Amino acid sequence: MIPPDLPTLCMPDSQKSCFACCPPIRPSGYEHLTYVNIVKRILRENTADFDPLGEEVRPITGYSCWALGYLDAEYKLIGCLLHPARHHGLDLRSRVDYGGKCGRELCPEAKTFSLLSSSAARFWLHLADGLDSFGYSSRRENPLFSLLGWGAPLLSGTAEEKRDETPSRDSFFSEYAFFSSTLLPKANAFLLRKMVLPDRVRLLRDELFRCSFERFSEELREELGRQRPPASPGTPSHLLDLEQDFRDFLRLHLGYAKIHLEEALLLKKEVELRIERFRRTPI
Repeated sequence: MIPPDLPTLCMPDSQKSCFACCPPIRPSGYEHLTYVNIVKRILRENTADFDPLGEEVRPITGYSCWALGYLDAEYKLIGCLLHPARHHGLDLRSRVDYGGKCGRELCPEAKTFSLLSSSAARFWLHLADGLDSFGYSSRRENPLFSLLGWGAPLLSGTAEEKRDETPSRDSFFSEYAFFSSTLLPKANAFLLRKMVLPDRVRLLRDELFRCSFERFSEELREELGRQRPPASPGTPSHLLDLEQDFRDFLRLHLGYAKIHLEEALLLKKEVELRIERFRRTPI
């Protein structure tokens, strides 16, 4: 199990775990939470049938992986029965035909979470207090999936401001009005980071700031967004040698799937100038 001083998004504590990524084949928008009783039965069957000494490679059939089961006697933790953490470091995921992918990949949210300090990680995990593994694995129920889209720098700064407090989900969203925004976090993380870090995190509590930011974001999209197909192919925006959150801003907010680096740099300069003007404007 995960040491208590090293929480991960996948295994935050002894009461719950995330299994949202398993199995790797399922319809878009699928959630285990919709089929709790069916999934619980499958998990119990998988756990009872699992042979840790087996060697055969078995395919995933339908939308269920035979190696997904319960990890504890109380049926609280759900995860991979082949994971090396359960077998003294021995990775048995090669027994599943998608085992290479399972061993290689992390969801974007887990990657962002791994960049947080232990104290910041624990701060944010309190927003999922009271959820079981099904609720914790749900993008509808677990607010962390959305919040992590704002990026590690912003979440670290917010946690530092509240480092001596233990937030509840209700108290946090009541105090930090900004995080009730309907904007796509990953598409706007660059803008928000530039506006509030390092010393303006307090703005996230201000409802007027949230409204002003949403208008500003929409104005940028309308005025600087891709209006027509590019004259030449350019470089896929996610491969540009630029900050990750700016690449996300280009692709997800301004609509530039491809763009030449020189054009991207000009856009970045223009956006940063507008951000500075916004920062100097009274809310």
